[in-house]
Amino acid sequence: CYRVGFREVEVLAITKTDSNEQRKTPWIDTQSLEDFLQQDDNTKTIEGYPAPKRVYIKAKR
Repeated sequence: CYRVGFREVEVLAITKTDSNEQRKTPWIDTQSLEDFLQQDDNTKTIEGYPAPKRVYIKAKR
């Protein structure tokens, strides 16, 4: 953030991305978040990485 000119960077929230917001719908019926999380441990991706999170950041330029 600082390299591109942002200052006063503040992390407002870090939340788990859940399957309700990243799901298949009638408009998007391809793969969804559930397809990329481990079946027995949804805190990890199928590759073994931590499941995605959403980060809300506030910064000034």
